[in-house]
Amino acid sequence: MKEQEYQELALEILDMLAVAFHFAGAKDSSIEKLLDIYIKEVEKDNHYEEEYNQQAIIALINNIKQKYPQLFI
Repeated sequence: MKEQEYQELALEILDMLAVAFHFAGAKDSSIEKLLDIYIKEVEKDNHYEEEYNQQAIIALINNIKQKYPQLFI
């Protein structure tokens, strides 16, 4: 893959994550902040060292929802 293809793929993944937050009940005005929080949580908790799958993503979104309820409806 070329660098540009990786960048486009990364943007698509962020879009899908934004949709996941939407369906998790995030306020539209909070989605960008939630994406930043998600990235920081992934880096902080070293999720890449353990199995990073759909269940891990769901668990992380649920944890963020509990930590930051003011960002959700």
